[in-house]
Formats: sequence, structure tokens, C-alpha cells
Amino acid sequence: MATFKGVAYARYSSDKQQESSITVQLAEIRRFCEKHNIELIHEYVDEAQTGTNANRKDFQQMVRDAQKREFQFIIVHRMDRWARNVDDGRYYKKYFARLGIKMVSTIEEFDETPEGEFFELMSMGMAELYSKKLARESVAGKLANARECKVHGGTPLLGYRVQNKHYVIDDQEAEIVRIIFDLFLKGYGYVKIRKYLVANGYKRSDGREFSAHFYDILRNRKYIGEYVYNRALERDPDGKRNNHKSKNAGEIIRIPGGMPRIIDDSTFFRVQEIMDERKHKRTSFATSKHYLLSGMIECGVCGKAICGNSREKCGGHPEYRCNGREKACSFKAIKAVYLEDYIINLLNNCLFRQENAENLKELIKICYIRTHEKLQRERDAIIEKTAELEEIVESNYRKFDQDSMKSLRKYLEEQNAELRWEISELDHKMNLLEDRMMRFPAFKEKAIRKSVETYIERLKVSDMNLLRNALSDLIHHIVIDNETVKITLCLHRLLGGNEPILATVIEKRDNVAQLINHRKQNLSFASLVVSL
Repeated sequence: MATFKGVAYARYSSDKQQESSITVQLAEIRRFCEKHNIELIHEYVDEAQTGTNANRKDFQQMVRDAQKREFQFIIVHRMDRWARNVDDGRYYKKYFARLGIKMVSTIEEFDETPEGEFFELMSMGMAELYSKKLARESVAGKLANARECKVHGGTPLLGYRVQNKHYVIDDQEAEIVRIIFDLFLKGYGYVKIRKYLVANGYKRSDGREFSAHFYDILRNRKYIGEYVYNRALERDPDGKRNNHKSKNAGEIIRIPGGMPRIIDDSTFFRVQEIMDERKHKRTSFATSKHYLLSGMIECGVCGKAICGNSREKCGGHPEYRCNGREKACSFKAIKAVYLEDYIINLLNNCLFRQENAENLKELIKICYIRTHEKLQRERDAIIEKTAELEEIVESNYRKFDQDSMKSLRKYLEEQNAELRWEISELDHKMNLLEDRMMRFPAFKEKAIRKSVETYIERLKVSDMNLLRNALSDLIHHIVIDNETVKITLCLHRLLGGNEPILATVIEKRDNVAQLINHRKQNLSFASLVVSL
């Protein structure tokens, strides 16, 4: 008759084992219990679970049930079923020992002597070593497959299907991808793109309708034929992964032309440029009617956004306050009426004032020349860097002929692959830069005069939303600390272009506040401190 109670724990991992492994383990455990008069009251089973961490459903349930002290033994078939991590294995063995529960292996016998504990430690260490070697071999195999641009499982990216372990274009889905990119370039938002797809009967391969989440599709470089693998960080000990960060560039496998292209470079990089612009774009103006500058202001003390904050219920005035925690930021709130009056006064009664037309034209001309020269320097730097990398690649190829060492050849081939990816990135940057230079507006005085007249009229409107839109066009951003107000102006708007031509007006906060009683005061153009 049984005098002790015990539980069984069985596990198989997802590497080279099968479900039948569980049957074998439990059968051995039952025979062991019959032989030693142990009543088996429960069987805990984890299927397709790694033993490298203790985050296993039934294992953790066993840990909780042990608190009830209803059994005296935990029986496993082998120690590596218990854990393939020495730290976890020893920690939980001591945990159960404190509850009066002993762990027993059916085929491995370790006594309580120092020698027995040593051999038990060796057994767990060998299991951990095997697991790590298996993981290393698995990673090496995956990297080797990645260098051949093979698929690594999972649902294929929209627009592709898998054939012979490689991506091939799915014509029907590829058409959907092209439509998404085309609609985005036409100014459609994510919701409007979804509505278009649903209205025209487009669906995912599994029959589901599209959601309004197209960000990852529009950002995915696979659509321009670039195979990417090993970008995501490894999971932490809790099995979590930071999806917002990626590995260093040297660890990521990128192979231009490694998979079939769906989107051309011009379309793809124009989309990236628009998305980058939207990323930094000011927030929508569906805010309270009190705040003309919402979404445009940054705290010069802590770097966080400055937002409108109404205290009218308390008898106060609408203010712009730092969005950071008050204890962490020493920014002093500024009254909305002071700042907004100063901005409108700066535009209407200084920059756009008829008497200052020549000064404004000269300011725009200086900024125009400097911005164009900056673009030229960026272009020259890309050309120089590209030539430098191409020379290194050519030098590596010459070394191939001179040295037949396998290890050196492999190293040089990997280095060349990385260099070719860098050259490809530089080519993309050059295409974007040349596109920007082609769209650089011509410097025409007539265009400046016409734009100034248009904005003068737009700044006179009483509709708050229209006034916000006008200010949004003319102001790139505002940075305020406790001493100064820095207003960066979009001078390119006065030339009818999109390539940023910026100038920053710097004013003391005290001067901004003083204008409340002189709303129509004409600011002196010469008194402005302008940073180009």
C-alpha cells in the first residue's frame, strides 16, 4: 500500500522531440511510483516548451500547488525534463525542499552526499550546454538560410507567397500593395485607404477585411526588393521582446535585390519622406478655441511639448504650460494672449509690413543661398563616402586573388556584403537628395510679394481654425525657456516651395509679455535677433 504521495512532471521541447515523448516519460514515472509505493495524484505536462526557462504553464501550476503540501515527491523521467538551466534547476529544487518536497529522477540517482550533489549539478550543466549548442546551431542554420534569401516560416508578407522556401510575388495581393502606396501618395489617410479597399472588395488572403493599420506596410523595405533578417532583438528572460528597437546594423542581414520587388524606389522613398514629415508634423487643430499655437511649441528647459492649459474656471487666464511633470521641469507658464499676440504682431507688423519688404527679401535670399549650399555639401559628402566604400570593396576583391584562406575569404565576403548594403543606402539617400534639389523653389521676388499678400489676408480672418492653419504654414516650431522665445519661420512658404528654408527669431520673454498693451506696435526689423 502506498505510503507517500507524489506528482509527475513531463515535458518535451519543440526541437527534435515529439508528443510521443510525453507518453514514454509518464509510463516510466508510473512504473517507478508502483515500484516504490508512491501514490501518483497528479500529472503535470508541458508540451512543446523549452526547458531553458521556468516560464512554463504546468510547471508554474505545480509551483503554486506545492504550497498546499499535498504531496512529498516530484518525479521526472530525466533531469533535463526538469530544467535545462542550472540556475532555475537548483533554485526550484531548493524551493520545493523548503516545502518538504523531494525531486526524484526515474533513471538518474543522486544521493545527498557532496559527490551526489556534484554529479547532479553536472547533469543539469550538460543539459544546459546541450540546449545552448542546439540554439547556436539553429541560429547558424537560420543565418545560412537568410544569406540565401530563404523564408523562415510565419505568414508571408502581404503581396508575397512562398515557393520552394523563397518569396515569390502573389499578383493579386501585390496589386493591393500598389494601391495602398498609390492612395497614400494621393493624400489618403489610413482610414480612407481602408474604406477604399473594403468598398472595392479587397480582402486579405484569409478572407478578413483590412484594418486601418498600414504603417508597417508603407515602411517595409522588402517591397523594394531588400531581403532583411535578424533585425529584432532577442527575447528577454521573461520571453518579451522590444519591438521598437532593432539590432546593430552589423548584425542585420540585408540583401538588396534578395527578393522580388513590388514598389519602385521613387514611389517608396517619396512615401518615406511624407511619413517622416508627418511624424514631426504639428498636432491637429481640433483643440480648444483658445489656443492658436497648440502643437507648435517645445519646452526649452526639458524638451517636452508645451500645451494649452485653461484655468478660466478658477478665474485665471488660458496659458501655455510644459507637458512634463512640474517637479521635473522648472518652466514657467506663459499666458496664451501674450504669446499669440506677439506672434501675429511679428508677422503682420514686422515681417509682412510694406516698409520692411526689402529687408524680408534679403533675409529670404540669405537663407535660400545657405540652404542650397547645405544641400550641395550633403550631396558632395554622399559622393565622397560612396567612392570610399566602393574602393574598399574593390580592394577586398583584389585580396581574394592574392589569398585563398577560407576564413579570410569568408570574412571579406561578409564585409563586402555589408559595404554593398551601405552603398545601396547611400544611393537611396542620393536619390532623395536629388529629388529635394529638383523641387527646390526658384528665387523670385514676385512670388514673395504675392505670398506675403496672401498670408496678410489669411491672418486677418476671424475663424480660429483658418487662422491656426495660416500660422501652421508659417511657423516651423517655437522653443520657449524661462528667458527667451525662439520662433523658427518657414520662409520657403513665401517662395511656394516645400524644401525647408528656415530662420529663427529670438526674443526675450519679458518683451513678449510687454506687447499685451501695444497690440498694433510696429516691431523694428533691425531689432530682431535672427539665427540662420
